[in-house]
Amino acid sequence: MADLLPIIVLLILFVGIMIVFTKDSMDYVAFSLLAAFIAVVLIVILYPSLGVNDQGIEPSKYIFNTFVGFIEFEPILFLISMQVIIMICEKHKIFQWVALKVLHITKGNHRLFFYSLCIISSLSAAIIADITVAIIFIPLVVRACKILKIDATPYLFAISFTINIGSLYTPFSSSENILIAGVFGLDFKWFLTRFTAYVFLVLPLTLFILDIVFLRKITPPVEERKRILLEIMDPDIVIVDRREFILNSIYFISIIIGFVVFPNAWAVAVFGAIVMSLLNHSLITDLIAKIDWKIIFFFISLFLIIGCMQISGLFIVVGQWTGNILSENELLAGITVLLLISVLSGFLAQVPTAVVFIALLQNIYGTTPGAVPDLILMGFLFGINLGSNFLPQGAACDLMALNLAEKNNITGFNYKTLLKNGSMITIFHILNSIMYMTIFALITGVL
Repeated sequence: MADLLPIIVLLILFVGIMIVFTKDSMDYVAFSLLAAFIAVVLIVILYPSLGVNDQGIEPSKYIFNTFVGFIEFEPILFLISMQVIIMICEKHKIFQWVALKVLHITKGNHRLFFYSLCIISSLSAAIIADITVAIIFIPLVVRACKILKIDATPYLFAISFTINIGSLYTPFSSSENILIAGVFGLDFKWFLTRFTAYVFLVLPLTLFILDIVFLRKITPPVEERKRILLEIMDPDIVIVDRREFILNSIYFISIIIGFVVFPNAWAVAVFGAIVMSLLNHSLITDLIAKIDWKIIFFFISLFLIIGCMQISGLFIVVGQWTGNILSENELLAGITVLLLISVLSGFLAQVPTAVVFIALLQNIYGTTPGAVPDLILMGFLFGINLGSNFLPQGAACDLMALNLAEKNNITGFNYKTLLKNGSMITIFHILNSIMYMTIFALITGVL
């Protein structure tokens, strides 16, 4: 049974969190923790029977265990561990070396550089956070374009529009994917079997379109500029200790293989983070102190608020309403979820959108592993990863690209041009996603 008062208060708190989350000048972590505290206190006061149990547990401890049970610890452990692993890799400049190596392989050919670098940056986004990819690759691209004396605008558009395609490819590419994969039990193999064809078809198609629209307007660089570029941007300049560089590259590749071989990705990540720390003679406590704790506490706050919403009966009401919208046909239901999340993740923050829809799908389909149909989950992942490009503020990597473009005086890449081209590319990606889901449904016999 749903009660009106807690539902109204919880909705106000949740909307407030989403508004604050989009404001750089406000401390969204402090606000979300305060909102979670208010939500928990409200539920404890309005539902005194929450502490009643037949297990002989003290009421206060039983209430505490109830709220702790709402926190998804596996995705959080995975997120912490991956940040430690990526931190060690970045210390040894592994990803920067890859980018510079690609540049050298292309020998300064601006078109080959365009395709190669964008494919590498997109696939890198399957492993590391999209904003980290932007921070690593965009400065290198800008510097290379300045040396070649060509416009960097097409390259920045291409990186911004293809990073999210790569994010689809693994369960650990982003905070949202980690949450979704952890809650619904989706492993690395699940992602590979569902999205490999999409990534390797849509990625080159997107680059081909961007080549026609932007890159072909650029005058190719002269040979002298190419020679200067290859001399200045040597991959070996980022390697401080070659032995440590090679060993850590092997460690990292071994962890990725572990994700494929073993079903519990969070356990592989925790083990890998500890082992890499030991092998690098680094105190793991020092590394943990440097990770982004803001997103961890933000997740915990959201989990608690969502738990309070479940106790209040909000998701029963919303679940019934959403269930009426979703068709019994899995393909139509998946497309509906894709469109709903694409719109929401474009206007709102991706993380809150993901957490809310996780709770909704659990209320509609249940919490049993495999209960949610594949097409629904695919629509969920397509929407949360690709829909965010509809507006620049919907994707952190787009905002980072805008910031770097402004600092480097790249006038062709600004909010207006990103909004115009980003919305068109997003629509193109969503249409491709719908076609892909339809073909997937035909192949798997769902239709």
